Amino acid sequence: MNTTNYKLHKNKDLETEQDKLEEERLKMQVLVSNFSEDQLNRYEMYRRATFPKASIRRLMQTVSGTSVSQNVVIAMSGIAKVFAGEIVETALDIQEQWQGSGPIQPKHIREAFRRVKSRSFFPNTRQRKRLF
Repeated sequence: MNTTNYKLHKNKDLETEQDKLEEERLKMQVLVSNFSEDQLNRYEMYRRATFPKASIRRLMQTVSGTSVSQNVVIAMSGIAKVFAGEIVETALDIQEQWQGSGPIQPKHIREAFRRVKSRSFFPNTRQRKRLF
């Protein structure tokens, strides 16, 4: 493939990627515009929720023994948020299965963690005192 063909191919890929991003943005806009007030409030809280970057940095530096770049801290913060969301979603499913009502309880979170851990790869961890 010569340079001109490569550039054309690369530009087409870029346009396709931009089209996909624009399409996703429009879908999200339609979805959010149809939220109820309660759903919109929950979505806004989800968007604003973050783990403190200083705490993430300190934890990562303690575990790894090296300094950690800002990009790595941001990525790990996002991963932690997704993990927490997965645990909460699973806990809500468990609460529904157990015919519970009201807020999720520690027993739901423990069972959710157990289920997520059983279907995902987790490194070996020492047995620690349970928090809940």
